[in-house]
Amino acid sequence: MLKALSVFTRKRFTALAILLTLLALVIGACAPATTPAPAATSAPAATSAPQPTVPPATPKPVSLRLAVLLDEGTLQPYTYVTGYPGWNMLSLLYDTLFIMDADNLPKPWVAKEDKVSADGKVHTITLRNDVKWHDGKLLTSADVKFSFEFYKKNTHSRWTPPVRNFVSIETPNDTTVVITLPAPNPSFAVQPLADVPIIPKHLWESVTDPKKFENNVGSGPFKLVEYKADQLYRFAANKDYFAGKAAVDELVVPIIKDPTTVFSALKTGEIQATTRELSPELVKDFSAAADLKVLRGPGFATTMLQFNDERAPFDKKEVRQAVALAIDTQKLVDTILLGLGTAGNPGWIHPASPFHDPAIKGEYNVTKAKALLDGLGYKDSDGDGIREAAGKKMEASLLVQSNNPTRIRAAELIAAALKDIGISIKVTSLEPNSLDAKVWPDFDVAKGRDYDLTMWGWSAPLQVNPVRMVTLVHSNPATGSVNIGAYKSSAADKIAEDLNVTTDLDKQKTLARQLEKIISEDMPFVILWYADGNYAYRPAAFDKWVYQKGQGIFHKLSFLPNVKP
Repeated sequence: MLKALSVFTRKRFTALAILLTLLALVIGACAPATTPAPAATSAPAATSAPQPTVPPATPKPVSLRLAVLLDEGTLQPYTYVTGYPGWNMLSLLYDTLFIMDADNLPKPWVAKEDKVSADGKVHTITLRNDVKWHDGKLLTSADVKFSFEFYKKNTHSRWTPPVRNFVSIETPNDTTVVITLPAPNPSFAVQPLADVPIIPKHLWESVTDPKKFENNVGSGPFKLVEYKADQLYRFAANKDYFAGKAAVDELVVPIIKDPTTVFSALKTGEIQATTRELSPELVKDFSAAADLKVLRGPGFATTMLQFNDERAPFDKKEVRQAVALAIDTQKLVDTILLGLGTAGNPGWIHPASPFHDPAIKGEYNVTKAKALLDGLGYKDSDGDGIREAAGKKMEASLLVQSNNPTRIRAAELIAAALKDIGISIKVTSLEPNSLDAKVWPDFDVAKGRDYDLTMWGWSAPLQVNPVRMVTLVHSNPATGSVNIGAYKSSAADKIAEDLNVTTDLDKQKTLARQLEKIISEDMPFVILWYADGNYAYRPAAFDKWVYQKGQGIFHKLSFLPNVKP
């Protein structure tokens, strides 16, 4: 037994030895290679306590205070008030298919392109696919079609005329709009494409009275977040805007009706900019201020003396001619604008325009003015200095906006000039909305007018596009949508109708000059001047203003740093 046990023990020992050997081999294969022991080192140098991670500084939101002089209503397409700055404020909220660049030339915007057929009647417009309404919904061809058809159905003096005669609007897909016209439209890119705002179908399709609809959802670079009537507007940047977020996070627009107060507030820093150009006597002072800058450029806005051509004695062109001859427009520029402007062209078109006929010039001739009135038999029979026309004194009221000291001063000088030729003028200052109600009730020339003479003006877009002369003088209110004086001329109507459908540039120029000549002879209004634009602002608050020729600095391009103006 012992022998047997010894044999068993030896076998177990042998097996155990073999197992330990194998295990050692396995462990050796899995272990890392042997490395020499590290050499002794000195103690590590002392270090400062770890600091908390500081996140990158968040840029301080840019807030800008820019004053306007008039409440522009609830700022939707049927409630804004003025062409400037009202339309410019509206364009912060709403987009157009094209946009006017810094040179006042139309460029694609919400639309990527407009392909025109060989006969000039069919426009195939391709839209961007990344434009969103303020509520997040995509802007599509359905919105464009709806907008133009809505303006066609619901009359507006500015939006309706350029879309009224569309033969058809088709939308083969979400990004294509096909518009067929009855005839070529030479100014189609300017109006409607760069002028008429697109509105969201899903919010407007149930609207029956657009003037009472209170909604400001557009697709523009800003959202209207607060409006207090006669106090202020507050805009916030639209972070999802397709052309990039605006450089200003918040735009606060206080309504300050007195221009003197506006410029005082700019001087003290209560506001940082204003839509109102500097009055000439302030230009030198503001230009010299270390904390202010003044941007200057050509102005295409017109300042004019508007006749009511339906009211005697201004229903006779000889009387209107006499009035024009009695006014020294260059003296007005030198005296009132301190030379910072261009004297008016009697034919409407700015003298710097390539469409202007250089042969047409203004004339100051008091002797000739008196002779015209004498030729009509309008004499001062009682020696009181006032002529009589058809047994009535030649007396008239000249309306002027109470918030415009430059025009008030001009009205006073015009009244003095007309007294010299035997016409008595009473200057009557009215709050702008009250004046508009007499001159252009509900902004619809078909509703008539109640005035003798008025100081008036049209914003730059009407001057920039010479084809829009048609709207000034055509006797049909549907075409002459801004013919606020009720001027009538069959000759002017015929040329205007031809100009309205001519796409050839040379023919346009010929027709524009023919119409310019008729206007200069019939004198439905007297163009007094085109003032240069001088706009002051505080550069520490915002220094990215873009001067748009004829328009000034307040427009959406000034706020879009990612867009080449």
